[in-house]
Amino acid sequence: MKVFIPMAGRGARLKPFTLKTPKPLINVAGRPIVSHLISQIALSINTNIEEIIYIVGDECYFDDKIIKLLEDISNQYNAKTKIYRQIEKLGTGHAIMCAKESLNGPAIIAYADTLIHGRLTISDEVDGLIWVKEVKDPSSYGVVRLNSKSNIIELVEKPETYISNKAVVGIYYFKDASILREELRPYLNQKLSPGEEYLLNFGIEKMIEKDYIFKSQIIENWMDCGTPKLIINSNSKMLTLLTPEPVGYKKEGSVEVIEPVFMGKNITISNSTIGPGVTINDNVKIKNSNISSSIIMENSKISNTELKNSLIGSNTIFDGKFKKIYLGDYSKLESNDDE
Repeated sequence: MKVFIPMAGRGARLKPFTLKTPKPLINVAGRPIVSHLISQIALSINTNIEEIIYIVGDECYFDDKIIKLLEDISNQYNAKTKIYRQIEKLGTGHAIMCAKESLNGPAIIAYADTLIHGRLTISDEVDGLIWVKEVKDPSSYGVVRLNSKSNIIELVEKPETYISNKAVVGIYYFKDASILREELRPYLNQKLSPGEEYLLNFGIEKMIEKDYIFKSQIIENWMDCGTPKLIINSNSKMLTLLTPEPVGYKKEGSVEVIEPVFMGKNITISNSTIGPGVTINDNVKIKNSNISSSIIMENSKISNTELKNSLIGSNTIFDGKFKKIYLGDYSKLESNDDE
């Protein structure tokens, strides 16, 4: 099995947290988003992942350090790493076709901007699977239309009238990815009109028109990570689902930890209450604070505050009375700062 991870975007909705770190590598519940995604796939399928194909952007943003991190993730699953670059952002179909040399055999395509938790069951009796989540307002999503045999017959983006409540979560299985490649190849030779993109859905719909069988499968938990608010909510939910084991930290004075909480290495906490729903990454110092439902990135110092539903970037100093804040990397904000 091959796993394709398109991740060439710059995470514009998550700036300034994505100025240096691609969104899929932001740590949520103790691991990068893309690592959680691959972990769930690896735990679910009944075969080994032979190769993980990452489709990234230009070298200025996705540099050697980022590539090394991706290789390290692949190595956790004894999988080979293959890197392709999507320099022009021309849509999901274009992204996948940047890796056309690898599009063959059984494959999963998974977009690295969401978190999932639940089993992915693959059937040999179908040509493709699309994982979905039942939602209350389908008009905000791409959904699948099913026939009487529960086969997918159409993919509809943000339907104005009700078609189904099964929203596509961005994870797909193909029994033979070379068929998708051949359907997308002539499509990418067509000239785009202004504002248009080459879409992965086009290749899937062409396969369906030729009587390839696609089924939908409901994923138990699907969490969006597109904005700071959504990342914080997803972090809290993942912590509840994963129930991380208690970890060591340096304690000074009175400290209370209310699970679930994830802590990285070299954490110092003084006279504070932490949790629930908090992720604290490596080399963080916290004192005289109450923090819940928040993420603190690495190498930051937090003091004299009561934070909830907040996201604090890496290498940041924060001392203040704000109760909710999004503070980017390499920032400094102190209530008594006279500089």
